[in-house]
Amino acid sequence: MICNMRVLIFMTVLFLIIAFSFGTISPPSGKADKKQSQEKKNKKGPTDRNVFDRGLVVKDIKISQILRESGLYYENTTNRQFTGNVLGYVTPWNGEGYEVTKTFHGKFTTVSPVWLTFPKGDVITFQLTTYDVNKKWLQEMRKTNTEKHAVKVYPRIIYENWSGNDIANLHANSERMNQLVSTLRKTAKEFQFDGYVFELWNALSYSRANMNFVKDVITTIARKLKSNDLGLILAVPPSRGKDFQLFTKRDFDALASDVEAFSLMTYDYSSVQRPGPNSPLDWVRQCVEELVPNQDDPNRSKILLGINFYGNNYTPEGGGPIIGSQYLKLLKSLKGKVQWDEKSKEHFFELRSTGDSSYVFYPTLYSMKLRIDLAADLGTGISIWELGQGLNYFYDLL
Repeated sequence: MICNMRVLIFMTVLFLIIAFSFGTISPPSGKADKKQSQEKKNKKGPTDRNVFDRGLVVKDIKISQILRESGLYYENTTNRQFTGNVLGYVTPWNGEGYEVTKTFHGKFTTVSPVWLTFPKGDVITFQLTTYDVNKKWLQEMRKTNTEKHAVKVYPRIIYENWSGNDIANLHANSERMNQLVSTLRKTAKEFQFDGYVFELWNALSYSRANMNFVKDVITTIARKLKSNDLGLILAVPPSRGKDFQLFTKRDFDALASDVEAFSLMTYDYSSVQRPGPNSPLDWVRQCVEELVPNQDDPNRSKILLGINFYGNNYTPEGGGPIIGSQYLKLLKSLKGKVQWDEKSKEHFFELRSTGDSSYVFYPTLYSMKLRIDLAADLGTGISIWELGQGLNYFYDLL
């Protein structure tokens, strides 16, 4: 009897060893398996298939696919889907943006780090604040450039607390104008910048400044910079309807021959005070066509249609902007589905908690593809606010 029991135990152990070895029986799941499964869901890095090959650019999206696939990107980052100009903004408070410009270097024609400020202060010496300049990153970007593809660096300049009177004084004094341009030239030479993005129009248009003075100043600066092989891109606000246009066709026409490009900020359509989509597709088209109605006008290509890589979470308390990592965290807690808004051509979802609801609008591959296709159809470039806020697989679309 004891002998038979020993034989039975031996045979059972032998069977289990063979079964596990050939995969017939799976070992019991535990913490290690759960961790491995979670790592698979959150996998990041290059892959041998792009988002089109993986069947991800669809209207009816699945939460599990976003969580599993959004960290991956096609390994050939020099392959471009969009052939127009692509400007990407980076900010010193989001270090991820710097890494994005290096990883996806081949996708961009220009990057604009948000570094520089012209404080109001002394309008005689015009000292630029340059303490945010990342010299190490500049060196790395230049090393990545090749003869076939070199990304230009146009840091953004904010004219901090400037008023219409400041512009009028600058307009009336050629010595001051020359000093300002001299500062721009010296700074560009010191850091090897290729040009600048001016963040000037918004503040002055809201302050009801004499915009003819503003246009004259921008034109003069642009021409003086061009004579030194430096470009000027002007950030301009989008249309808010025919009765509320801060930047008009007349303004565009007056500047188009001297300004290299116009970064059209076609996002922030909605707000905490008026929750809704970030950038309705028909509105984006309208903003471009109001500036350049003629499809065959070559100046259309000077418009850089704005695309947001951030979203918004509208809560009962107000809420605010969210970036990719926050979006993924909210998706994990979602019990329902991601919905499609046919009117704006954007995805959103509703989060419910103890009777209250919040609404999240964040770009998806499908909604973003429609906007990139629109830019191609209209003959514009695109500008992205901002690199590092989006999801890795977004860059497969560029």
